[in-house]
Amino acid sequence: MSIMKHIQQYADQIGGQFTDYDHTRSVVVVPINGSRFQTVLASTQKSPVSGRDQAIFSSKVCEFKDGLDLKNLLEQNAHFDYSKFVLEDGYLKVEASCLANSVSEDQVKEMIQEVAQLADHYEDKLTGKDIH
Repeated sequence: MSIMKHIQQYADQIGGQFTDYDHTRSVVVVPINGSRFQTVLASTQKSPVSGRDQAIFSSKVCEFKDGLDLKNLLEQNAHFDYSKFVLEDGYLKVEASCLANSVSEDQVKEMIQEVAQLADHYEDKLTGKDIH
């Protein structure tokens, strides 16, 4: 079964919303707690390092601003199970990645949940809003 099918099943299981764009990209709207939700982009690509198929789960936290304490955020990376902070296209994001052919269905679920929860937590902490 493909990673995207696992993601779709997980979205259904948690009461989330799954949108499939093509065979390499989909979006999951993950319910957090209460009335908060977080959007997670799931994509597949060839790893630029190994050339193997890779799955990537990412979620926007906020727009990058000069006042962000990047040293603190980098230090927080050490406490995450799968995720890391990245700066991309002017946004601070939370991202997790894995090799697609060796990841379990449970690990896919854990990565999606961790990315969503961390992005929501830091979005609230840094902006005080529910933007993404």
